[in-house]
Amino acid sequence: MYYYIDGYNLIFSLIDSKRSLQTVRETLVHFLQKKFTKCKLSGTLVFDGSFKAGEESGHSYPSPPVVVFTPEGTSADEYIVDRIEQAKNRKLITVITNDRGLILHVKSAGANVQNNLDFIETLEKWSKKKKRSKTDPVDTQHNIDRLQKIFEERLKNNPDE
Repeated sequence: MYYYIDGYNLIFSLIDSKRSLQTVRETLVHFLQKKFTKCKLSGTLVFDGSFKAGEESGHSYPSPPVVVFTPEGTSADEYIVDRIEQAKNRKLITVITNDRGLILHVKSAGANVQNNLDFIETLEKWSKKKKRSKTDPVDTQHNIDRLQKIFEERLKNNPDE
Protein backbone atom coordinates (compact mmCIF):
# COMPACT_ATOMS: atom_id res chain seq x y z
CA MET A 1 0.00 0.00 0.00
CA TYR A 2 1.23 3.50 -0.84
CA TYR A 3 -0.08 6.46 1.15
CA TYR A 4 -0.67 10.04 0.03
CA ILE A 5 -1.25 12.29 3.04
CA ASP A 6 -2.97 15.66 2.69
CA GLY A 7 -0.55 17.41 5.05
CA TYR A 8 -2.33 20.60 6.06
CA ASN A 9 -5.67 18.81 6.23
CA LEU A 10 -4.13 16.38 8.71
CA ILE A 11 -2.54 19.17 10.75
CA PHE A 12 -5.66 21.32 10.99
CA SER A 13 -7.98 18.41 11.76
CA LEU A 14 -5.92 16.93 14.59
CA ILE A 15 -3.58 19.51 16.04
CA ASP A 16 -4.65 22.56 18.01
CA SER A 17 -1.41 24.34 18.73
CA LYS A 18 -0.17 27.83 19.40
CA ARG A 19 3.18 26.91 17.90
CA SER A 20 4.15 28.20 14.47
CA LEU A 21 2.88 26.34 11.42
CA GLN A 22 6.46 25.48 10.48
CA THR A 23 7.09 23.93 13.91
CA VAL A 24 3.87 21.91 13.78
CA ARG A 25 4.68 20.78 10.24
CA GLU A 26 8.19 19.67 11.26
CA THR A 27 6.74 17.82 14.27
CA LEU A 28 4.30 15.99 11.99
CA VAL A 29 7.05 15.08 9.51
CA HIS A 30 9.26 13.64 12.25
CA PHE A 31 6.34 11.73 13.81
CA LEU A 32 5.46 10.17 10.45
CA GLN A 33 9.10 9.36 9.71
CA LYS A 34 9.32 7.33 12.92
CA LYS A 35 6.04 5.52 12.29
CA PHE A 36 6.67 4.85 8.58
CA THR A 37 10.14 3.50 9.31
CA LYS A 38 8.97 1.31 12.18
CA CYS A 39 5.98 -0.03 10.23
CA LYS A 40 7.87 -0.23 6.90
CA LEU A 41 5.36 1.94 5.04
CA SER A 42 5.75 3.99 1.86
CA GLY A 43 4.09 7.26 1.08
CA THR A 44 4.14 10.95 0.29
CA LEU A 45 3.21 13.77 2.65
CA VAL A 46 1.89 16.62 0.50
CA PHE A 47 1.74 20.27 1.58
CA ASP A 48 0.14 23.09 -0.42
CA GLY A 49 2.51 25.66 -1.88
CA SER A 50 6.22 25.92 -2.31
CA PHE A 51 8.42 26.15 0.75
CA LYS A 52 9.31 29.60 2.03
CA ALA A 53 12.83 30.96 2.45
CA GLY A 54 14.30 29.71 5.70
CA GLU A 55 12.32 26.47 5.59
CA GLU A 56 13.59 23.09 4.56
CA SER A 57 12.51 21.89 1.15
CA GLY A 58 10.80 18.56 1.07
CA HIS A 59 13.97 16.98 -0.29
CA SER A 60 15.91 17.84 2.86
CA TYR A 61 13.74 15.54 4.96
CA PRO A 62 14.86 11.92 4.96
CA SER A 63 12.13 9.56 3.85
CA PRO A 64 9.88 7.70 4.36
CA PRO A 65 7.56 9.41 3.79
CA VAL A 66 8.61 11.61 0.90
CA VAL A 67 7.74 15.24 1.74
CA VAL A 68 6.42 17.36 -1.13
CA PHE A 69 5.58 21.06 -1.25
CA THR A 70 3.40 21.55 -4.33
CA PRO A 71 4.42 24.11 -6.95
CA GLU A 72 2.88 27.54 -6.53
CA GLY A 73 -0.65 27.52 -7.92
CA THR A 74 -1.10 23.76 -7.41
CA SER A 75 -3.04 22.52 -4.40
CA ALA A 76 -2.20 19.37 -2.48
CA ASP A 77 -5.55 17.97 -3.64
CA GLU A 78 -4.65 18.52 -7.31
CA TYR A 79 -1.21 17.00 -6.80
CA ILE A 80 -2.65 13.89 -5.12
CA VAL A 81 -5.40 13.39 -7.72
CA ASP A 82 -2.83 13.79 -10.52
CA ARG A 83 -0.58 11.12 -8.97
CA ILE A 84 -3.51 8.74 -8.57
CA GLU A 85 -4.56 9.23 -12.19
CA GLN A 86 -1.00 8.39 -13.31
CA ALA A 87 -0.81 5.25 -11.15
CA LYS A 88 -0.98 1.83 -12.79
CA ASN A 89 -2.71 0.12 -9.87
CA ARG A 90 -4.86 2.64 -8.03
CA LYS A 91 -6.20 0.03 -5.62
CA LEU A 92 -2.77 -0.01 -3.96
CA ILE A 93 -3.05 3.69 -3.05
CA THR A 94 -4.68 5.09 0.08
CA VAL A 95 -5.22 8.82 0.55
CA ILE A 96 -5.32 10.20 4.08
CA THR A 97 -7.67 13.17 4.33
CA ASN A 98 -10.91 14.50 5.77
CA ASP A 99 -11.46 16.78 2.74
CA ARG A 100 -14.82 15.77 1.23
CA GLY A 101 -14.00 17.02 -2.25
CA LEU A 102 -10.73 15.12 -2.35
CA ILE A 103 -12.44 12.01 -0.97
CA LEU A 104 -14.94 12.07 -3.88
CA HIS A 105 -12.15 12.46 -6.47
CA VAL A 106 -10.05 9.69 -4.92
CA LYS A 107 -12.93 7.22 -4.71
CA SER A 108 -14.08 7.95 -8.26
CA ALA A 109 -10.50 7.36 -9.46
CA GLY A 110 -10.48 3.92 -7.81
CA ALA A 111 -8.11 4.55 -4.89
CA ASN A 112 -8.77 4.08 -1.18
CA VAL A 113 -9.43 6.72 1.47
CA GLN A 114 -8.83 6.73 5.20
CA ASN A 115 -9.73 9.60 7.49
CA ASN A 116 -7.02 11.36 9.48
CA LEU A 117 -7.88 10.10 12.96
CA ASP A 118 -8.26 6.48 11.84
CA PHE A 119 -4.89 6.68 10.09
CA ILE A 120 -3.07 8.00 13.18
CA GLU A 121 -4.75 5.37 15.37
CA THR A 122 -3.78 2.65 12.87
CA LEU A 123 -0.15 3.85 12.85
CA GLU A 124 -0.06 3.76 16.65
CA LYS A 125 -1.55 0.26 16.71
CA TRP A 126 0.86 -1.08 14.07
CA SER A 127 3.92 0.43 15.72
CA LYS A 128 2.94 -1.11 19.08
CA LYS A 129 2.59 -4.51 17.40
CA LYS A 130 6.03 -4.12 15.83
CA LYS A 131 7.46 -3.17 19.21
CA ARG A 132 5.96 -6.21 20.93
CA SER A 133 7.17 -8.59 18.25
CA LYS A 134 10.79 -7.78 19.08
CA THR A 135 10.84 -9.67 22.37
CA ASP A 136 13.81 -11.86 23.20
CA PRO A 137 13.36 -15.49 22.23
CA VAL A 138 12.88 -17.91 25.09
CA ASP A 139 14.43 -21.36 24.91
CA THR A 140 12.51 -24.33 26.19
CA GLN A 141 14.08 -26.66 28.71
CA HIS A 142 13.99 -29.41 26.09
CA ASN A 143 16.04 -27.27 23.69
CA ILE A 144 18.54 -26.32 26.40
CA ASP A 145 19.02 -29.98 27.34
CA ARG A 146 19.47 -30.95 23.69
CA LEU A 147 22.13 -28.27 23.12
CA GLN A 148 23.93 -29.14 26.34
CA LYS A 149 24.12 -32.77 25.24
CA ILE A 150 25.60 -31.76 21.87
CA PHE A 151 28.24 -29.56 23.51
CA GLU A 152 29.17 -32.23 26.07
CA GLU A 153 29.58 -34.85 23.33
CA ARG A 154 31.79 -32.53 21.27
CA LEU A 155 33.88 -31.69 24.31
CA LYS A 156 34.27 -35.38 25.14
CA ASN A 157 35.26 -36.30 21.56
CA ASN A 158 37.59 -33.31 21.03
CA PRO A 159 39.04 -32.25 24.40
CA ASP A 160 41.85 -30.18 22.79
CA GLU A 161 39.54 -27.88 20.85
